Amino acid sequence: MGADTPLTMGVLDARSRALEYGAAPGSAARQARRDASDVEHWEARRRGRYVRLWAARLDVWAAAQDARDAAYRLVRHVRQPHHRIGDVPILRSTGSPRLCATADVGGGGILTTYPRGALDHRYDRAPLGALERAHVVAYIRALAAARDRLLGVMPCASASRCTDGHEALSRPEGSPLQVWRVSHRILYLAGPGEARARAAELAATVVDDSGAPAAEIVDMRADDGYVDGEGRWVHPALTLVPRAVSALWADYDAAEADVGQPSAIAEVISRAAVYVWGTFARGCDRCSGERNATR
Repeated sequence: MGADTPLTMGVLDARSRALEYGAAPGSAARQARRDASDVEHWEARRRGRYVRLWAARLDVWAAAQDARDAAYRLVRHVRQPHHRIGDVPILRSTGSPRLCATADVGGGGILTTYPRGALDHRYDRAPLGALERAHVVAYIRALAAARDRLLGVMPCASASRCTDGHEALSRPEGSPLQVWRVSHRILYLAGPGEARARAAELAATVVDDSGAPAAEIVDMRADDGYVDGEGRWVHPALTLVPRAVSALWADYDAAEADVGQPSAIAEVISRAAVYVWGTFARGCDRCSGERNATR
């Protein structure tokens, strides 16, 4: 990094503030020393690489019967963007599903992907119930199709495997589908020229019921910190909890050598499928255990 970049100024200001306090007692002095330690930890993980913190906004959409169905389709177990190191909630903030016009997502085509199996359980709205299970099962199949597509493999060995559970539907009788959208703000690290490719990786881990991409990069912004009331530059490491910092660097270290490579994204998607089913199954087991305990 250059001597006059915001990140360099953030490092120098954190160090100088700690030196000013030295070993003095008091909360302000202790905070200055903690800040300097956090910045030094960031620098140690950076290892001289020009890497910046970025925040991307991804919009994800899905067809759903109503608000409860949209929650199952967008904000619980399925359609969560995955980093290279997996699902990292501490690096993501997610809004609530909102109804949107089909024109906002390319017309009515989005309505053609909805699991037929979910319609069979449309009245079972309990969390972890039959409706949500149908969505989870369909999404795992969709992730498998997306992985195969990225690897250049024929997604399905037979036509029945392709359509089982998510046949093309547009307006199921008695329960018209509508398009719902949710926004994610996701943190990640990127080197020079990598920011969009890294955001695109995150978007590629979210698919519709056919395995096609279902996320859009709406915005990307670098976060180099800010100037505080005393005119000092606050390093971005000081705006994050230690677990988030560790996750960011572990994720970047895993991605640095093959940013944007289809095979790498396919591997993330494969692990995502295992993770989605595992978290859903564990939730079912906990729910079953709680019911048994109350009998």
